[in-house]
Amino acid sequence: MDPLLDEKIVITLARGFTEFVQENLQLHAVREAYGPSRNEGLCYEACSGIGFGGDVQGKLYLGMDGYTKLKMLPVIFERFGVNLSERGMADSVLLEFSNQIASSIIQELQDAGYNLTLEPPENLNHKLVPVDLSSHRQYILIFFLQDRRGRKYMGRWYIVLTLKKF
Repeated sequence: MDPLLDEKIVITLARGFTEFVQENLQLHAVREAYGPSRNEGLCYEACSGIGFGGDVQGKLYLGMDGYTKLKMLPVIFERFGVNLSERGMADSVLLEFSNQIASSIIQELQDAGYNLTLEPPENLNHKLVPVDLSSHRQYILIFFLQDRRGRKYMGRWYIVLTLKKF
């Protein structure tokens, strides 16, 4: 067992998210805070949960508040080439975007020699998600999003990582 596995995953997650947002949305994601968390649950206005298994088991939650969702949806819709006027597309587009972020990060971990598989994303918008701290370790990363070209504040994106204890 690798005693630094959690740290490697958190660092890969932080770097991978920042690079993904920069490459795909041309936005800057500045890590504001990160570290272990003892929260017994989470709830965000927009939230996706993506599980993974293999050498390590856990779940990645990508959440944002309403302000961030309103600012980010047009940018994400433009990336996918979806018309903003189409009703009911926001949740599925956000799920697909979250899945692509998770896939990118899992791929980096696979390239580093870890055997991991990704589960389908699930929509957890407005849902209270309990976290069992007796069987999972939890880490939170908070990213400040900004469009430097337009000098706009885009909000904060919260990433919660839970890893099953051995």
